Amino acid sequence: MIRKKHDVIIIGAGPIGSYTAYLLAQEGLDVALVEKNHSIGQDVNCSGIISLECFRRFQLPSKAVVSSIDSIKAVSPSGDALRYHSASPLAHIVNRAVFDQELNGMALREGAKTYLNKRVREISFTAGSFSLKLSDEAEEGYSARVGVIAAGFELNSIQGVLQRPRGYLYGIQTEAAMEDVEDVEVYFGEKIAPGSFSWIVPVNGKSVKIGLITKSKPAEFLKRFLENPLVAQRLQSYDHHIKCSPIPVKRIPKSYSERLVVVGEAAGQVKATTGGGIYFGLLCAEIAADTIIKAFRSGNFSESLFSEYEINWKKRLEPELKAGLLLRNIFSKLSDRHIDILIDLAKRDGILPIIKKAGFDWHKDIISHIIGHLLPKNLLR
Repeated sequence: MIRKKHDVIIIGAGPIGSYTAYLLAQEGLDVALVEKNHSIGQDVNCSGIISLECFRRFQLPSKAVVSSIDSIKAVSPSGDALRYHSASPLAHIVNRAVFDQELNGMALREGAKTYLNKRVREISFTAGSFSLKLSDEAEEGYSARVGVIAAGFELNSIQGVLQRPRGYLYGIQTEAAMEDVEDVEVYFGEKIAPGSFSWIVPVNGKSVKIGLITKSKPAEFLKRFLENPLVAQRLQSYDHHIKCSPIPVKRIPKSYSERLVVVGEAAGQVKATTGGGIYFGLLCAEIAADTIIKAFRSGNFSESLFSEYEINWKKRLEPELKAGLLLRNIFSKLSDRHIDILIDLAKRDGILPIIKKAGFDWHKDIISHIIGHLLPKNLLR
């Protein structure tokens, strides 16, 4: 079998895989991206919300920006609302297909290659190399000195990888036309999204994205949410092509081995609070690229060296991931009455300055305030 050989092969050409390729190709490495879809950004399921901090931190492509948001409204099961408005934009809403394509283009301009329509069936380590087997046995093989898995939840269908994420939820979403949507609206309740939340995200004009996260029955809960009077009376139409995908909420037990790192959703580097993974994934892509570059410069591809990747990304993100998972576990036990009380208390407690100080992507301080200040005093006792 003819093998295509590279320095680094990255499985998955989403934003995290493409950004990792961009960083490595900048260093002169021969990098290849292997993507299962026929095109970049195909059929992505995402609200498209990316914070301004993330855009600035990674100099992300502005071409993908559709609109910006500066306010969020949280709606309790009884319909009571807590609104947060910022004097300046909090986040951009992007066209995810364009966003993914632009990041992939950054990698290609640095010399990386992308192989489309290549579904990986198995990975292996032989003779000091990282090798791929594709679902199409007639295809040529691929090998490299280092492998990166950035395939999101596709990880579950690949043989020979490290362990999969240990817990996940479902994210389901549709696009719609809707009137009177000025804020990002977030709804809570046992009948809306038990243990989680649903959302309405204004995109442009009357175009919105409506979706939710749930542990089970995602289609049933989305249908029910679309029929909710708070939604239905403003809803003009919606796309019946509904997208649903799993979201990991726990990290994998081990995100590295000899000649291999796992980044992004595949590693469980996702905010358990919102299911968002782009900012954390890009941070980990930088840490992964630094580790791989060190391996090539030293000629050391041992498991010991690649363990530095996990040590460093955990140091950066583990407190946030643990706090998010703790809040999600507590929130899943709250009744609608408790959520009503919590939102009412938050309106009167002065939590908004804490939200502003914490920032859009970093939730540990907000979670600490909710758990340590609101919940014990007023609910859990």
